Amino acid sequence: MNMEYCEGKSHLTMNLNEILARKELRLYFQPMLNLNSGKINEVEALFHWEHPEKGVISSFELFALAEETGAIIQIGEWLMRKACEQNKLWQKMGLPSFPIAVCLSACQLTQPNFVERVQRILEETQLSPEYLELEITESIMMDAHIVLPILRELKRIGVQISLDDFGMGYCSLYYLKEFPIDKIKISRSFVCNCTTDKKDATLIKAIIAMAHQLSLEVAAKGIESKDQLLFLQQHLCNIGEGAFFSDPLLPNEFYESFYNIERIIREEGISPVLCRQKQLEEELENARQELRDTVSLQQGMIFKFVKENGKFIHTLCYGELFYRIGIIPEKLIGKELFDFFPKDVAEKKLQYYERAWAGEENVKYEGFQNGIWYLTSLRPVKQGEKIIEVICSSIDITERKKMEETLREREQKYRLIAENMQDLIAVVNTNGIILYASPSYETVLGFPPNVYEGNAPTLLVHPDDVSKIHSQYEHMALTKSPGYVEFRYQHAQNGWVYVESLGTPVLNGHGEVEHFVVVARDISKRKKVEELMRKSEKLSVVGQLAAGVAHEIRNPLTSIKGFVQLLRQEVNHSFYMDIIISEINRLESIVGEFLTLAKNQPPKRERLDLRILLQQVVSLFDTKSLYKNVEIIQEYDEGLPFIYCDGNQMKQVFMNIIKNAIEAMPNGGIIEIQISCHNFHSVRLTFIDQGVGISAERIKHIGEPYFSTKEKGTGLGLMISHKIVQEHGGTIHIESQVNKGTKVEVMLPIKQPSPVENSI
Repeated sequence: MNMEYCEGKSHLTMNLNEILARKELRLYFQPMLNLNSGKINEVEALFHWEHPEKGVISSFELFALAEETGAIIQIGEWLMRKACEQNKLWQKMGLPSFPIAVCLSACQLTQPNFVERVQRILEETQLSPEYLELEITESIMMDAHIVLPILRELKRIGVQISLDDFGMGYCSLYYLKEFPIDKIKISRSFVCNCTTDKKDATLIKAIIAMAHQLSLEVAAKGIESKDQLLFLQQHLCNIGEGAFFSDPLLPNEFYESFYNIERIIREEGISPVLCRQKQLEEELENARQELRDTVSLQQGMIFKFVKENGKFIHTLCYGELFYRIGIIPEKLIGKELFDFFPKDVAEKKLQYYERAWAGEENVKYEGFQNGIWYLTSLRPVKQGEKIIEVICSSIDITERKKMEETLREREQKYRLIAENMQDLIAVVNTNGIILYASPSYETVLGFPPNVYEGNAPTLLVHPDDVSKIHSQYEHMALTKSPGYVEFRYQHAQNGWVYVESLGTPVLNGHGEVEHFVVVARDISKRKKVEELMRKSEKLSVVGQLAAGVAHEIRNPLTSIKGFVQLLRQEVNHSFYMDIIISEINRLESIVGEFLTLAKNQPPKRERLDLRILLQQVVSLFDTKSLYKNVEIIQEYDEGLPFIYCDGNQMKQVFMNIIKNAIEAMPNGGIIEIQISCHNFHSVRLTFIDQGVGISAERIKHIGEPYFSTKEKGTGLGLMISHKIVQEHGGTIHIESQVNKGTKVEVMLPIKQPSPVENSI
């Protein structure tokens, strides 16, 4: 190390602030030109140290000196700020906008918060990020794990990145692939001998071709002669700089010389038209290579055609797919479509050929031959504004077509199942929104699927059941296991439909719940059957209990009645005895009802007229109805058929119903009794009163043992009536509204039921 360098290093370290204050660091700018258009493409910022004693120290020497002393961080930030300020000033002075390049050192790039410092300089100078280019060298790329994240952040904010002096360091091509680089700058050591040294020429051509394949721009540094300019233009180098165009200039010199510099390439270099033609030739060759690579990778085929004398003639073809579809490439060249395809096939393909030749981009068609489906893409190639040929590439899509057909068949099957099944199927996302509702929703509930889709699963659910559904969804999401719940859905006709629902979580590849598939079905009929079974079971238990109680009571009751009758003959006050006998008779009646309930004997059926049975019963209530101010009206259809029934049991049913109706109207009213043909198999008896009515909650329990709406009632009357009608193969249905009245509907079969029907 010489004495002058050591003195300069010491002076720079000790007096950097003074050097900057005295403005001994001067900014110079090296123009870089677009070798195609001749326009100034960008400017490289340089700095010299005008030493008061040593003279001018160049940018290269000063950069190395500053890196060694650590002053490069302060100098580098100063350089970046000044360059941005100057670029913004030129824009305000009317020069076209272009990037300004600033070289970075490794220690400068890796200092803490470097990206934030760059952002701050851009904000303070008001320069858009795309007009700042940061140059790195190959040596910086060696620490990829440190540098790469920083460069990606710089790209994220919009700054351009270039690789300077390419070929002089130890750069791995892997780094070139991975780093976010926009531009490669070829070292001047290759450029200076490119017209005399074949190795340098070969390296430059290889670098340019490689960069273009990687979609990178290429800049050449150190152009000093016209021959070098022409060589670089011929091989499609994008940008150039050097003494042939201009030495580094001070800001005012650059501004004054700007348009003179832009004339040099137009006057000394290849014309822009020829440059553009060479560029198009390269793009065409790249396209051809891309097609060859694509065909090679996909085992397809590639061919070209031109139009001669109104016919499309094939000029090139190759690829494995030709042989697989049964066409020998050698027999295709020089031929038109009609020479190797049937007329109908050729005419269909001809339409696509015409569209591509007319200049339409992205023309595609599908073909089928020799059991193989293929997709052909046609790309017109232009020379100027004229189509000179069409390049076609084909790939095998047989597997895709088979898959599409399989999917189409499955979709048809699934649609057929979904549209015809009665189960309700829904897909619910993790946010609790129904994504899909099957067509069966409309069949079962009356509302179309779009009413449910896009809404929560609790839409139109009975309010009392909403909490159960929420609980099950939380359980499924937490445990990732299926959940079961029964609830009520509202029907379109204002009823409620009982459904049972099974939800299954569907997991993604990470084991997380992606959505839920819910399958539900209508169980309303099952609920009614279960309810009838419960009532029948209660009826059976009560019957057994009644038999035991009746037999236990009847024996002492008979003895008591006999002795009371004997005592009555000896006692003068027979009034009291009458009361005792009356109450004993009432107890016997209750015991009789218990025995009737307990008996499991089938009714003794005979062919009877319902009108006569009913008139006999109504006549028994003449006195009571008159006393209660109740009028009984009877209406019968003409031609009513006879039915098979046990007359005494059926009278008991009618008596219970009419008695309840009279007692339900303490202030009097009208009881309407109607008998009509329901269908060919049954008749309907309807009893309508204007009584106090029964609430919806209480009406559910009508017919159950010991349930009565009357203060002193036992509930056995309607319970026995249900049993009698059921044994006759009929049903009793009760509708009521509070303070409006009650309607009891009895359905009885016309013919005698078979033993199987009776057992049911």
